Amino acid sequence: MIRIAALLLALGITPPAVAQQYAASTQHRAAQRLGLPAEAVNVTPATWNGRLWVFADYLDGAAGAEERQLVMLDERMARPPVQVTVGEQEGGAPRILAIGFANADRDKARELIVLFAWDIRHYDVGGTMYGIRILDDWKPGQKALVPVNSAEKLFRQYECDCGRRDEPDTVASVKTIAAVKQVLKRAGY
Repeated sequence: MIRIAALLLALGITPPAVAQQYAASTQHRAAQRLGLPAEAVNVTPATWNGRLWVFADYLDGAAGAEERQLVMLDERMARPPVQVTVGEQEGGAPRILAIGFANADRDKARELIVLFAWDIRHYDVGGTMYGIRILDDWKPGQKALVPVNSAEKLFRQYECDCGRRDEPDTVASVKTIAAVKQVLKRAGY
C-alpha cells in the first residue's frame, strides 16, 4: 500500500484516503527513524530532482529555547538523516511555512527553498517574521545540505509583517515560495 501511495503521490494523484494513510505511515516511520514520538514530527514527502524524499521537522532543545530541526530521509528511511537546516530561536521557535524547489544557481538541478515563520509578540512590536533558506541539491554521501550563499544574499535575513507601537507597520515582501521564485527569476536563475 505504501508503494502504491508513493507512486500515486509522485504522479500528483492524491485521493484523500490514500494521502491520509500515506502521511500517517510516513510520519510514524520518520519518527521511529529519528527516535522521536510520532506527534513530535511533521513530515512533508516531496520529489526533488527525481528522487522521493521525506522532509521531517521537529523541535529540539530546552523548553523556551527550542530550535526547529529540518532533516530529510530517503523514502525507505534506510539511510541516516541528512541535516537540511535549523530554524533558530528568535523570541520563539519557528514553524516551517513551506518547502519548495527552484533553480538558484547555474546548474541543472533545482535547489531547496525553506520558508520559516516566527510569531513575534513583544511590548512594542507584534506580527510574523519570515526567513528564507536556499540549499544546494543533495549529492550521494552528503550528511548535510549546503546553503547557496549567492542566492540567499538576494533576500534580507528576516522580513516582518509587523505592527509597531512607535514606528510605522512593516509588510514582508517575500513570504511565499512563489515570491521567492520571482526574486530568483529576476536575478537570472
